[in-house]
Amino acid sequence: MEQNQEKKYCARLGWALLAVVVWAAVWQFALAFADQALAWGLGVVMPYGLYYLLALVGHYLVSLPAAFALCRSVPRTPLAPVPVGARRMGRWFVIGAALMWLCSLLGSSLNDLAYRLSGRAPVDLVSEAFSLYPTTVVLVGACLIGPVCEELLFRGLLAGRLARYGEKPAAFVSALLFGLYHANLGQFFYAFALGLLLAYAYFRSGRLRVPVALHMLFNLYGSGVPLLLPDSLGLLVLYGLSWLVLTIAGVILLARGWKRQAWAHGPCAPSMRAVFGNAGMTLAIVACFVQLALNFVLV
Repeated sequence: MEQNQEKKYCARLGWALLAVVVWAAVWQFALAFADQALAWGLGVVMPYGLYYLLALVGHYLVSLPAAFALCRSVPRTPLAPVPVGARRMGRWFVIGAALMWLCSLLGSSLNDLAYRLSGRAPVDLVSEAFSLYPTTVVLVGACLIGPVCEELLFRGLLAGRLARYGEKPAAFVSALLFGLYHANLGQFFYAFALGLLLAYAYFRSGRLRVPVALHMLFNLYGSGVPLLLPDSLGLLVLYGLSWLVLTIAGVILLARGWKRQAWAHGPCAPSMRAVFGNAGMTLAIVACFVQLALNFVLV
């Protein structure tokens, strides 16, 4: 009986994520249709930046409340927070930067290989998309709206409720779903790695604003800073070297602090069968893979 109840809880989490993924596709289709209708009927072309912001806001404005409503009966697990100061935040940022750089190399290499094996030139979906938008739009969308909404969904909703099985399993599952949600091979590995770190930061701090702030910093440093830098070879070289320094420092910090990690146990025994052995979670994962395949085939 207890196992069945846990499956129902996890199924609701899966249905919630599925609702977010499906609404994203529906909203994109509706927005594309509206864009074409404006172009054909009035000769008005929607600016890329406006299109991106409308896609982002319309997506989360509907799907996030729906996801939380679906999960209102799933109990949250109280966290045991510790004080988080600037030093700890700085350490997490440096470790996260290292994970971003190393996992981006892995993801980009596998992404390029997949495209070459299919007989096509490699495509970086994120870089190509951001090159079309004004810098202000990228900063607002990728460094403000995106981090807030994704942290609400993956740490606040999913990790917070999966913590009933223990913080470590909750971090793993929410990070895996976070990686799949990005729906492209180039981002999967670093999204998964950062998902683990952000979940850990959430559990240790007990406050969602901590992973939100870290997520904003990661996106700002990875996507915003290159756009803000003047067109100077010297500054670009320094920026590239900063990633190397952060990576070396992050690996050292991660190795030194590995054994000092603190993961709390939950009130329920960890059960991956309960988490994944239900229709909601299965369909959510399938939807993410379908989106990944479509992105690969159509772009």
